[in-house]
Amino acid sequence: MTPPFKQSGDQSGEQTEQGLPVQSSANRTPPRTIGDTTLNRLPVLTEIVAAADARQAHELGSGEIQQLLLKLEARIETLFTQRLSIRLEQIQRQAIDQALDELKAELPELVRDALDNHLEPS
Repeated sequence: MTPPFKQSGDQSGEQTEQGLPVQSSANRTPPRTIGDTTLNRLPVLTEIVAAADARQAHELGSGEIQQLLLKLEARIETLFTQRLSIRLEQIQRQAIDQALDELKAELPELVRDALDNHLEPS
């Protein structure tokens, strides 16, 4: 019994299992290219970023680099100040809570000492 479809081969006009014509190596289209790459070998993201960084570094002048560094420094300083102030506020609250707890623990004894000193005849 013969199969309902022809096996793929080198003869022209043959079809694959899906019914599509088989292309011989002479009839195949060349790989499509995008810039310097082919669809079979696309660049990875790190290569694209590295190429963009290299191009951008050459395009920036020293004045522009100084401005960007100043902006970066200001941004880092702002972030550092914000986070430091948040942490400082947390530590201040902890210190106040600890001082109040110590005062509450010592308060009865301080009141007794004050009453004893006040009630004693001089």
